Amino acid sequence: MYDDIMHGNSTSPTAGPRPSRAAAVRGVAPRRIAELVFCLVIGALLSLAYRTDANWDLQNYHLYAPFAALHGRLGLDYFAAGFQGYLNPLQDMPYLLARTALFDHAPRLLALCAGLPFGCLAFIVFRLAATLIEDRWGAVFAALIGLTGATTLSEIGTTFDDILTGCVVLPALLAIVGRWRHAAAIAGGLCGLAIALKLTAVIFVVPLAGAIVIMAPAPREVLGNAWRFALAATLAFALGYGWWGVLLWRHFHDPLFPLLGHLFHAPLAPHLDPRDTRFLPRSPMQWIAYPFYWIEGRSFIVTEMKLRDPRFALAWLAAVTSAAAPLIGALRRRMAPLPPPARALWWFLITSYLTWLPLFSILRYALPLEVCTGIMVATALRRWLPARATTRLTLAILLVCLAVTKPMGWGRIAYGQHLVQGRQPALPTGAVVLMRGAPIGFVAMRLAAPGNRFVNLAELATDPAEQRVVRRLIDAAAPAFLLTNLPVAGATPALLPYGLTVDAARCRPIRTATQRTIRICALSHSGG
Repeated sequence: MYDDIMHGNSTSPTAGPRPSRAAAVRGVAPRRIAELVFCLVIGALLSLAYRTDANWDLQNYHLYAPFAALHGRLGLDYFAAGFQGYLNPLQDMPYLLARTALFDHAPRLLALCAGLPFGCLAFIVFRLAATLIEDRWGAVFAALIGLTGATTLSEIGTTFDDILTGCVVLPALLAIVGRWRHAAAIAGGLCGLAIALKLTAVIFVVPLAGAIVIMAPAPREVLGNAWRFALAATLAFALGYGWWGVLLWRHFHDPLFPLLGHLFHAPLAPHLDPRDTRFLPRSPMQWIAYPFYWIEGRSFIVTEMKLRDPRFALAWLAAVTSAAAPLIGALRRRMAPLPPPARALWWFLITSYLTWLPLFSILRYALPLEVCTGIMVATALRRWLPARATTRLTLAILLVCLAVTKPMGWGRIAYGQHLVQGRQPALPTGAVVLMRGAPIGFVAMRLAAPGNRFVNLAELATDPAEQRVVRRLIDAAAPAFLLTNLPVAGATPALLPYGLTVDAARCRPIRTATQRTIRICALSHSGG
C-alpha cells in the first residue's frame, strides 16, 4: 500500500472510479504523521530515562568545537580539543545552544530534545522495513531488531552524531528503494550533506550510487541518474561544509585542517594520522568473520567498551548463505529470487560494511548499517519460507537479540549535576593556557575569555619553528597557566622547552561531574 501511494498507483479492491493521487496522499498523511510523533515521543522518553550525556567525546570536543566556532576562537586556540576540534561543528551547534542557553537549568528538557534524532531514525527504519517486507508485523519485528542494537541503544540522547548520520543517509536509501520521484537527486543531496556533517559518511557514496543503478528502470537511465546523484551530492556538500572550509582556509590555508596539511602546506599543522587503527581486525579469520568476535563481549573489538551484539553476525550469515545457495542445485530450486528493492538494500549493506571494515572498524560509524540488519535477515528468510513463517521466525530472532545484547556505556550524569561545577577562576586578559591531557576541552570552554589562548602541548611538534611561536606567545602574555588532568609533576619535561616550570602548590582543582584530577596551575618562568 505504501509503495502504491508513493507511486500514485493505488487501486480500489472493488469496482468504481480510481481515487486520485491527492486523495490517496491525504489518506496516508495523518497515519504517517501519527507514526512520526509516536517515534519521536519514544525517543524522547528513552533519552530521558538514560539521563544527561557526558561521554568522552563530548568532554573533549562536541561542546568546545561549536563554542570555538561561534565565539571566534578558531585562530586563537591551538588544538584545544585535539584534531577533532577542527571538524565541522554544524551538527553540534544545536546541542551546545540547548545545553548552555535554552535548557541550562532544565536538564530533563534537554534530555527529551536529545532523544528526538533517535525517534526520527526509528520512523525512517520502520518506513524502510514496510517498503521491503510485505507482512506488516514482519516489518515491525525486522525494524525492531535493528533499532535495539547495542550501538543504537547506547547512543540515544548522546552527541556522537551517528544517529544523525543515519537520519540523513537512510532516507537516501529509502528514496531509492521506494522509487521516489527524483530519487537520484534526493539520494545524492542527502549523501553530500551527510559527508559535510561527518566525514566518515563517505563510506556510503558507492553503496548509494550502486543502489541507484540496481533500481534504474532502464539501462539508458543509469548515466542520467549518476549525473544527478553526483551533482546533488557536490552541491549539498558545498552547502553543508563550504562555510567551514572557508574559515579553515582563512586561518590555516587548509580547508580540511589539520588533515591534508602536507598537501596544502598549512603552517603549524602537526604531522598526525587521524586514523584510529586500534579496532582493525588482527587476524585473517577476523577479517573474514569479524562480526562473530564482538559477540564475546570483549572491549577494544570495534569499540572501546565491552559489548555483545549478534545482529551483524546474523546479517553475515544471511549474506553468506544466500551467496552459497546457488552453488547447490537443490537449494537453488527452493530459493526465491531477491526483488530489486531488496537487492539494492543488500548491496548497500554489504558494500558499506566492506568499505567500513578496512577504513575504520569502529562500530559507531556503522550504526546506519546496524539498524538495517533486521531487514536484511528478514528478506533473506523470505527467500526460503512463506510470509507467516518468516514473521514468526523474525519475532523469535528479535527476542533472542534482546536477551543477548549488551549495549555500551558511554557515561551519563545525574540531572542535578553540571559538567563543570562551582565557581571557576577568572584568568587574566591575554593569558596563555597550556593544556596537557584529555578530555578537558569542556573545561577550556568554561575558562575561555576574550584575549586568552589555549595551546595543547600534546599536539605541538618538536619543530623549533612551532616552539618559537609558542615562546613568543608566552613572553607576550600575562601569567601563563597549565590545565591538565594528568599528574602535575609529569608536565615538567613538556614545559622546559618553553622556559616554564610548575609547582603543585600553585594549582587549583576544577570540580567536574566526571573527573577528579583536573587542575589549573599558575606557571613560572624557569629564570624566576
